[in-house]
Amino acid sequence: MASYTEREGRYDIRCYCGTDINGKRINKYMTWIPEQGMTKRQIEKELKKKISEFEMQCSRGLEYDPNMKFVEYVDEFWRVKAKNEIQPTTYKRYELMLRRILPALGHLKIGQIQPYHLRTFFDDLREEKRDDTKYTPNAEAERLSKSETRPDIAKHTGISTTTIDVIRAGNNVSKKTAEKFAEYFDMPVNKLFTAEEITLSSRTILHHFRLISAIMHSAVYDEVIQSNPCQRMKPPKVEAKEANYLDDEQAELLIKTVKEKAEHPFDMIIMLLLHTGMRRGECCGLDWNDIDFENCTIDINKSLLYLSDRGVFESSTKTYSSKRVIKVSSDLINKLGEYRRWQDREAVKLGDKWINSGKVFTAWNGKPINPGTVTSWFHYFVQDNNLPYISIHGLRHTNASIMILNGVPITTTAKRLGHSTSATTSKVYAHAIATADAISAEIIQSILPLD
Repeated sequence: MASYTEREGRYDIRCYCGTDINGKRINKYMTWIPEQGMTKRQIEKELKKKISEFEMQCSRGLEYDPNMKFVEYVDEFWRVKAKNEIQPTTYKRYELMLRRILPALGHLKIGQIQPYHLRTFFDDLREEKRDDTKYTPNAEAERLSKSETRPDIAKHTGISTTTIDVIRAGNNVSKKTAEKFAEYFDMPVNKLFTAEEITLSSRTILHHFRLISAIMHSAVYDEVIQSNPCQRMKPPKVEAKEANYLDDEQAELLIKTVKEKAEHPFDMIIMLLLHTGMRRGECCGLDWNDIDFENCTIDINKSLLYLSDRGVFESSTKTYSSKRVIKVSSDLINKLGEYRRWQDREAVKLGDKWINSGKVFTAWNGKPINPGTVTSWFHYFVQDNNLPYISIHGLRHTNASIMILNGVPITTTAKRLGHSTSATTSKVYAHAIATADAISAEIIQSILPLD
């Protein structure tokens, strides 16, 4: 049974929950403060409701204090769960988002957060500038980045070779990187880079919404709150963007160019990504024992990731459904066999310097390859050979689009891609499905003409 005490306009509610193993009484508490302007009758009615709800929560084994602040729940409970349950790269991205979320919502009691609090927060995000001002290299910075070898610049500046590739490509870098680069070449930063403040994208704002919703869902599961306020509002809108992919002719041109100009291991990586639709990390994470040369199958069961504070490391696949075994062509298996024989010869040449990691794709010394190195190499390969623009992830989109346009069922496509449901595939590749539908209409027309 619950009872309450009133003092100075607030109501302290206490609920008796039996005794512990030592016979000591267990009492749980909550405080309710009526909204300004409520009549005596309204207060009595709402108080009765609050007491009833609190009794129900206690009877179900309420574990945490519903009056705890949002930041307290995140720090004491959610972070522990998240660290054990999600990918390290995802957790790091969540930590960055919490730097915006907690200053805005952390002081509020988790049980008092309502949709209007969240709407205000997202409105503020739309006006907020990213805290990592981007520095865009100009033509002179690009020229200087190519005036010396990447390893030499990296050695004297402390900038990674991958980041030097970013400067060479004319893409944005951080302030710290721009300062190191300018200092090495003894020039002012503003003579080599243009500082640009960027507002948060609609997709980034949606990611903040999803993180808050995940935390609130966890709090409901822990019986800290009764409902998730994110479920009572519409998620922030995101501008729809079509997946970037190559058509059949462009894909054939890429394969032809890779065969003629790319070297191991990059040529084999591109072939495998195009033919299987694997994610970059899944491809880099493959071991030789994941490939069944006799049955022409590949077992995708892990991913290779990179974090600046951890380096290259192995992790589980993105989701449970991402673990899959896919069938590949005998031609691709034969190519993998040729590539393996090349790798064995390289290992013999290096002798004691070769590190036997068991990975299909490695650095020069046998260590697992950095997935970022693959992305950087592919960017320049496409650029230097005047190929149609495509990102490394775009090869996955290309594979999926080719399957759909050539009549492969959505369920099969989803399974090969490692999507949890075919609905995900249908949403991402709506463009290809629409095109396939139009082609189907033309085929029906040619078989069953009306005139």
